Amino acid sequence: MQFEKAVARSFSVVDRALRRSFPTDYHKRCMYAAFGMRTLLSDYGHEASIQGGDAVTFMVSRSGQQAGMQGFANAAEGHAHYWVVAAGRLIDIGPHYLPQDSSFPAAAVPLICWDLSGDLPPFLRYRVLEDFGPLTALVTTEEIHERMETFIGQCRSKVRNLVGQPKLP
Repeated sequence: MQFEKAVARSFSVVDRALRRSFPTDYHKRCMYAAFGMRTLLSDYGHEASIQGGDAVTFMVSRSGQQAGMQGFANAAEGHAHYWVVAAGRLIDIGPHYLPQDSSFPAAAVPLICWDLSGDLPPFLRYRVLEDFGPLTALVTTEEIHERMETFIGQCRSKVRNLVGQPKLP
């Protein structure tokens, strides 16, 4: 499958699976999003790598009166955020969810699929603390491992039932 279509389908499926699996805090589940995106892109034939670190996005209020960098940074333990790199692109659903926890009513943020052959724009900042590679294994509690397997299973099931090209948020 063409890479851009695989990314769009994966974004749509992962978003729906997150909302179904974690209805109250889906927007805070970047690790699940990264594993889901990596799995689906790999299933579509595109090698993908999970990266962890810090990520911030320039947010603007809907009124245009407030703005500032917001995101995921300086985690006390582990990585603050997880995303995917595939085909030379940084792929991340996380910034799209930032308006939900913004300190002000923020304007929508697009899904991120940025070509890394050039610099990131000044409104996106990512600091890679670790590149886990395409064969990342989850080392955690049995409960989280089972939840991740269930989530990946839901993503794959949703892909099998997709008809046509989904619309992105």
